[in-house]
Amino acid sequence: MQLIKKLIASACLLLVVACGSELTGTWMDDAGVTQYAFSRNGNVTISVLGSNVEAEYRMDGNKILVSSAQGTVVLTRRDDDLYGPMGLRLVRQPDLTDKEK
Repeated sequence: MQLIKKLIASACLLLVVACGSELTGTWMDDAGVTQYAFSRNGNVTISVLGSNVEAEYRMDGNKILVSSAQGTVVLTRRDDDLYGPMGLRLVRQPDLTDKEK
């Protein structure tokens, strides 16, 4: 009986982790220079000064590893903001559906 309870608890934990690993939406810095647009499929479009780079991301706890041909950047998620190298702070932008409400 104990084994069954442990298996059920483990399955629930895996389900919560899997559902929480999704990141979708757009984050932008305060100056509007840098933007990260995350898709459900693990892709992200990074826009800097009008130039776009396609990349892939994966979640590791509160860390987001963004990998492209240029290398890997590690972002840290705190609350609903993302923090990156050199003091970069990205703020979540409202979804278009939020603006229509």
